[in-house]
Amino acid sequence: MGRRTLRRIEAGSGRPDVVLEAGRNGVAASWRPVMDLLAPRLHVVAYDRAGLGGSPPAAEPVILARQVADLTSVITSATAGRCVLAGHSWGGLLVQLLAVRRPDLVAGLVLVDPAHEQLTEALPRVARRGLRLARLGRPDELRGGDTAASLALLHEVRQAQPPFPDVPVVVLSATRGVPRRFRAHWTELQASLAASAPRGRHIVVHGSGHQIHRQRPDLVAGAIRQVAAEAAADGAA
Repeated sequence: MGRRTLRRIEAGSGRPDVVLEAGRNGVAASWRPVMDLLAPRLHVVAYDRAGLGGSPPAAEPVILARQVADLTSVITSATAGRCVLAGHSWGGLLVQLLAVRRPDLVAGLVLVDPAHEQLTEALPRVARRGLRLARLGRPDELRGGDTAASLALLHEVRQAQPPFPDVPVVVLSATRGVPRRFRAHWTELQASLAASAPRGRHIVVHGSGHQIHRQRPDLVAGAIRQVAAEAAADGAA
């Protein structure tokens, strides 16, 4: 990270450590309900990515490789050994990338309604254009980044074999908040992610929107505790 600093919050104690990655434009505080449930038994870390919350912006363009490097730095500086990673939405994509590039740091994964680069393919062209226009009207940590470099990294990771390390993986899918056709495609992509993991499980959270970790923190915390228990049995703790 050079001279940059990233603001992080920590709570609790216990192994394996848990690191939480927020969604696009999200901050560490979005995980507070889940952290409160985990902290009695586990050491939990969440942080603000560069340019968000209490973390100063980076001088370089926003690209996936830099975000993954920042996540790696948080893990190596705040935890001891392999950890359980939980990521929401865009954060779910980031922790997948880290798991492929640095499997030595990962004891388990919980993907909370994770993003996917093929997500908008189910939308009509006019809807995709509308989505792009809507994003122009609000702050976006990815705007102005190096899109080509990020897409190249995504392609590299999707071609990786195996696509996940041999650790417990739970993928949580929402059911509400977006048009039915779009949601069905998204859930199908997420089910495929779980199926591609040697020890993957897919859970559909009925009645929840995209912010599962806020609407059902009990369920998300339960999934993290279960993965942590399996990781401990594997010898990660």
